[in-house]
Amino acid sequence: MKKPVAILIGALVLAGGSVGSLMLVQNKKNSEQKAVQEQLEDNKLFRFDADSVTKLEFTCDEGEYVVEKNEDGKWLLTNRSDFSIDQVYIQLIRTYTADLTAEVSYGEATDENKAMYGLDNPQKIVITEPKGEHTLYLGGKSPTGDYYYVMTEDKKNVYAIKSLYGSALFADRLTLKAKDLVPYELFDIKEIIIKKDGKVTCDLEHDKENDEWSIDKKYDMLRVDATSISKELNNIIRLQADEMLDENLEDLGKYGFDKPDGEVVIMSEDGGEWGFKVKVMEEDPSYAYVLLENDNQVEIYYSFDLDIINMSTYDFISHKIQGEDMFDTESISLELGDESYDIQLNVDERTCTINGSPVEIADTEGYTAFQNFYSSFASWEIAGIDADAKPDKDDTVLTAVFKTKSNGDSKIEIVKGSDNRYYILKDGKYTCAYANEGRFTGRTSVAEFLSKLVTK
Repeated sequence: MKKPVAILIGALVLAGGSVGSLMLVQNKKNSEQKAVQEQLEDNKLFRFDADSVTKLEFTCDEGEYVVEKNEDGKWLLTNRSDFSIDQVYIQLIRTYTADLTAEVSYGEATDENKAMYGLDNPQKIVITEPKGEHTLYLGGKSPTGDYYYVMTEDKKNVYAIKSLYGSALFADRLTLKAKDLVPYELFDIKEIIIKKDGKVTCDLEHDKENDEWSIDKKYDMLRVDATSISKELNNIIRLQADEMLDENLEDLGKYGFDKPDGEVVIMSEDGGEWGFKVKVMEEDPSYAYVLLENDNQVEIYYSFDLDIINMSTYDFISHKIQGEDMFDTESISLELGDESYDIQLNVDERTCTINGSPVEIADTEGYTAFQNFYSSFASWEIAGIDADAKPDKDDTVLTAVFKTKSNGDSKIEIVKGSDNRYYILKDGKYTCAYANEGRFTGRTSVAEFLSKLVTK
């Protein structure tokens, strides 16, 4: 889990919430009070401005990591170029140590005490800010597990801090490494490709100049839903690993990445590429393994946060194909099964004829009935998309030709296919979308709405 980050957040939330049992000495002798106060003051290990810190140096069992802030306020690893830094972890380290107070003092840090408390070969954090350096040495854990023993450069004693919080200070490569699923901001993304079983299920491209998203050209008759794209991308660029596992994984089968449940590849505006594979845990499907392909880092995430791998072009388009605006339409030639209807229309004046017979649409009831009828053949809910289908026009069950005031003529055709699919064509071209049978059966059918209009 994200233990160091969660622990430090908890420590900061609780800071100031407990004044400690040593404060309950107000009725003691003045000398005892003075000693207690002096000890409390001595237990204040660090006091500095967390925001003024410019550098942190971590000396760990595996080596040294130097982290510095650049001109943009971003923390970078400067003594090597292995990985990006976890910005949140560095922020929390600064904030927690800036007001670090020990729980207990164990007396002077003699060589004997250093060895006893695991401080003869400690890990170390050096924090640099304008007023100087602050060095914290991290030693062993107390026998009861309640504390970690620590020292500082400018104090003579050995101290103890709560083990829950102290454990988060022991940095290593994976603790310091950025936990971001995606290293880009939304405006940095140029293209995103989603794959399932090795096949592309969605390909989205962003035109930065016009701030427009587009989909695969075979779906160019469908309207992109930019809101759904932004929502999903905003989700994945904010995700952070719940736990870091293997780095530089070689055996893809170890976590099932030889047969992933999905893959995502993201291209950035500056030419970068970032990809990851997802495998839902068999032992606990609420979690999923993720393989970052750039360095084969294995991480754990909540499965529901990674639903993007189950998405396709259908999830990023408007789910409606709209005919002409009723207010701009002058007439409709409608063929429904074996029946034909010539509809003359003036919505502004609330007049309508069907095959030469007037239909009353001036009153509320009639107008509502006409609106329902018009929408039933002019506006189609998309039930799914299928670019490989080849609708046979011999099976056309509805044709609507719209004559408009400003856009000329346009046409919608519905062709019945298999599995109760009704393929949608517009102006003679297959849109790659299909509707369900609802418009042709039951109370929501075109025929039913027509019947209600002419018999009201």
